Amino acid sequence: MARSAVSAPEAKTPAPPHELVHAIHAAGADDESWPEVLERLRSHLGARAVTLVHHQFLGGGEVTLYESAAGGAGGMTEYAARNPWFMSSCDYQPGRVMTGDELISTPDLRRTDFYREVLQPRGLLHLLCGVVDQRQRGAHVLAAYRAENEPAFDAAQKAELSLLLQHVTLSMRSQWRWQEAHDLAHALLRLSDQDANPAILVSADGEPVHTNAAGARLLERRHGLRVDGGRVVAAHPHDRRLLAETIARVAHEAPGAEAARPAVLTLAGTADDEPVVVVVRPAGAVFRRHAGSPRGLAMVAVRGAQQRHDPAACVFARQYELTAAQARVSALVFSGQSLATIARSLGLSDNTVRSHLKQVFQKTDTHSQMELVHLHARVCSALP
Repeated sequence: MARSAVSAPEAKTPAPPHELVHAIHAAGADDESWPEVLERLRSHLGARAVTLVHHQFLGGGEVTLYESAAGGAGGMTEYAARNPWFMSSCDYQPGRVMTGDELISTPDLRRTDFYREVLQPRGLLHLLCGVVDQRQRGAHVLAAYRAENEPAFDAAQKAELSLLLQHVTLSMRSQWRWQEAHDLAHALLRLSDQDANPAILVSADGEPVHTNAAGARLLERRHGLRVDGGRVVAAHPHDRRLLAETIARVAHEAPGAEAARPAVLTLAGTADDEPVVVVVRPAGAVFRRHAGSPRGLAMVAVRGAQQRHDPAACVFARQYELTAAQARVSALVFSGQSLATIARSLGLSDNTVRSHLKQVFQKTDTHSQMELVHLHARVCSALP
């Protein structure tokens, strides 16, 4: 009986070097290392130059994000709109690896202005590229180039890039997620820096994570709060335990929980200043690198005699149906002003101010100015 022919097993593409794969993923946390990674990739593929670009199909704009250290493809983005390799966005599907010949034949490429004005002066001809991602009519493309006097990229190099492209895509997506979170956090922190009210983001044990400009000035003055041993503490020793316990408790609460009401404390100021009102709110759990796990944070917002609260926009006044006069008195009490000062600023008698305040006490079921201030701080959404 004749033997049936048995086909030889297909040769497996060797796995990419472990060191190169590690470097690709490490670049996801350090974007300054991408040029060195592309240089190693250039050497691995036997290319003249390697770039990572973002190409916009609508309008033909292109930005070179990173280039191998050896260079060789610099300045090509200026001619991106005339690049025949980018004629169709349909060719650039995520994960696809292509050679230049698959996009346009070499004879046709040689007849283009792009070849004569861009590739030929740089001594380049052959392309091997992989699509990292495509979104909103734009694609991130990893491209390797060879010279005219070098052989075109073959199936083995195409398969090799296909394997490596998966790692590049994972690394880049990780970098994009980190960059988005980083930029958003910094945008929000810049907004807090413009707030005239002191705000300090702290860990459960009082370690300052971020302090806006007003908060830094307050800590420097030691007005109600100070930094001691790397922790935010009450400036007056008698208030320290209460503040520390409040921060620790609030930091472990979920910010959206029904029971997560802000804690309000009155802390002694300096000898020449009024006490300060401190509002402590849960800020949620955030991963901390030094701990290796999420840790709860709290926002400490400080209110004192410098605070000016607009009664016309006050949720507290609307909730308790305060009259305009009662709302003005309540707002000035919240700002830390004495009844005599309130009377002078509103042009009222002391008795009239006391009468308004008594009516506010009755409507809010409070019995002292401190209790009123604490309730106001918990209710009013206009306060951090």
